[in-house]
Amino acid sequence: MNPHILTYTDQGNGSPLVLLHGFPLSRRMWDVQVEAWSRDFRVIAPDFRGFGDSPIAAGEFSMAGCAEDLRELLVSLGIENEVVLLGLSMGGYVAFEFVRRYQEMLRGLILVATQPVADSDAARQARYETAEFVRREGSSTLAEKLIPRFLGKTTLATKPEVAETVRRLIQSNSPEAIAQACYGLAARRDSTAFLPEIKIPALIVTGSEDALIPSIQAETMQREIQHSQLVVVEQCGHLLNLEQPDRLNHAVTPFLKSLSSPT
Repeated sequence: MNPHILTYTDQGNGSPLVLLHGFPLSRRMWDVQVEAWSRDFRVIAPDFRGFGDSPIAAGEFSMAGCAEDLRELLVSLGIENEVVLLGLSMGGYVAFEFVRRYQEMLRGLILVATQPVADSDAARQARYETAEFVRREGSSTLAEKLIPRFLGKTTLATKPEVAETVRRLIQSNSPEAIAQACYGLAARRDSTAFLPEIKIPALIVTGSEDALIPSIQAETMQREIQHSQLVVVEQCGHLLNLEQPDRLNHAVTPFLKSLSSPT
C-alpha cells in the first residue's frame, strides 16, 4: 500500500496525538480539537480511504486495512512510538485493530463513543440496508436519516449549527465510499476478549444521551482494560467532539497530561 494514500492534517509540535474519525464523516470533524490540542501536541488526523480527501479503497474497506494504512502513514512521518491514539465510533474500531498489531507504538488510548462488540446479525443487516440506501438515495438523504440518531436530544433541541456541521460532513463523502464502509463495519471482529490484553493507559468517554452505543459497553471496557478510566459526558449524544467540545477537552486534557507526568 502507498503510505501517502491517506490525506491528513498534521499540526503542532510535541508528542503525537492521532485522531481517528467516525462514520461517515472525515478528519474535518476534528477541526476544533486540532486547533486546541496542537498547542501542546503534534496532532495528526487522517481521512480513512474514501472519506474526506482520501481516495476510495481499491479493494475491500476494513478496520484492519485502515489500521495498516495508519501505521504506514505514521512510519512515513517518522513516528514509531509514544503515540496517543484517539478513536471515535468507527475510529475506535480501527483503534482496536491498531492496538492488536502495534501496541508497542502507543503510550495511551482514548476510546470515544465506541464499543468492543461486533455487529449482531440484525445490525449487520441494517448496515447492508444502509449501504444500498446511500447508493440509491445519495449522501444528502442519508445525512437526514442519520442526524437524529447521531446527536443527543439536548443537541438536537438547542444546537442547530451542530446538525448543520454533521450534514455538511456526511454530504461531502461519496455514496460508494459510505457503502463500502458499511460492509467493512459489518465485517469487523469482536474485540471484547481482547480488552484485557490492552496494557497501556486508556480513557473511555461516552455521552449520556448516546442512542447508538449502550452505556454498558463503556462500562465493560472500563472493567476489562486494566489501566482505564471512564468519563460520562452529560447532555451529549454520539458525536461528543462536535456536541460538547469543551467537555470532551476537559476529559481528555488531564489524561494526556497524566501520560506525560513521571510515575
